[in-house]
Amino acid sequence: MRTSARQHEHDSNRRLSIPITVRQLESIVRIAEALAKMRLEPFTTDADVEESLRLFQVSTLESAMSGSLSGVEGLTALEDQEEVRKVEKQLKQRFPIGSQVSESRIIQDFTKQRFTERSVRTVLNIMIRRGELQHRMQRKVVLRVK
Repeated sequence: MRTSARQHEHDSNRRLSIPITVRQLESIVRIAEALAKMRLEPFTTDADVEESLRLFQVSTLESAMSGSLSGVEGLTALEDQEEVRKVEKQLKQRFPIGSQVSESRIIQDFTKQRFTERSVRTVLNIMIRRGELQHRMQRKVVLRVK
């Protein structure tokens, strides 16, 4: 896998980082195990592992090489990252600490400004995970904490 990625980096003259998580590695193992189970075998073979790696390459590495990993396990394209930064900056400016706002209103306001709903939801989720926002009233209202 790394060899083909390295070759693509060399050919295209640009650095290609291929993020792989423990979760993805575990998925490769699970796919290999599933292939063995489909044949009613108790153990995986080298062919099972190679097929699971091939499936991984087709689904993930080719996407990374084409730059279309947007949305996969939290990865976003550079344009999306820039939009997310703009939404977060504007959200922090518009809503001071301690303010409560309807989540649907936030989404509505930002989509009127031509931001994608996906970017707005991404920012809200990121800020909630960081502890900067909290959901209130059955997840209808967002409270800015930090």
